[in-house]
Amino acid sequence: MESDTSQVRQTPSGEERVESQGISKPLTAEERAAKRTQMRIIGGAVGFLILLVAMIVLMAKFPVATQVVRDIAIVLVAVETFLIGLALIILLFQIQVLIQVLRDEVQPLLHAVNDTASTVRGTTEFMSHTVVSPIIKFAGFTSAVGQVLGNVRGVVKATRRRDAKRVDTGSKGGNSNGQAG
Repeated sequence: MESDTSQVRQTPSGEERVESQGISKPLTAEERAAKRTQMRIIGGAVGFLILLVAMIVLMAKFPVATQVVRDIAIVLVAVETFLIGLALIILLFQIQVLIQVLRDEVQPLLHAVNDTASTVRGTTEFMSHTVVSPIIKFAGFTSAVGQVLGNVRGVVKATRRRDAKRVDTGSKGGNSNGQAG
């Protein structure tokens, strides 16, 4: 945001610069476009006011011409009102056709989609109860059996009697009694 002390100045080369608190920087393309748009809006508003004042002055100077323009404006407003009424009638018919299409085509389609969703829901429930649950139970059972066997193996290893001295008999493995282990 620029502060209140910002000023736009034009350099001798024609480039616009913003001076804010003693610092000068060139305007960006967006800032120049915004400034042009702002000037066009102000110019348009001033032009409209001048045109309005000129029309009021002319209507005061030429009352007969003003009556003719008034009569023409009344006719144009009547024709415009007729066209707007016609457009509203056509719009009502189009809305009625849309409602009929929604009742005749879209509503049965929605019922079919709902039936399909119910079928899919039933199928997934059936598959869950008859296939997936037994597989999960079997996998849990096998995992439990494997865990129990691993624990039993660990207990057997821990309780196995170990000799205090191990003697290496050479090429054959075994303990000091000559038995294979």
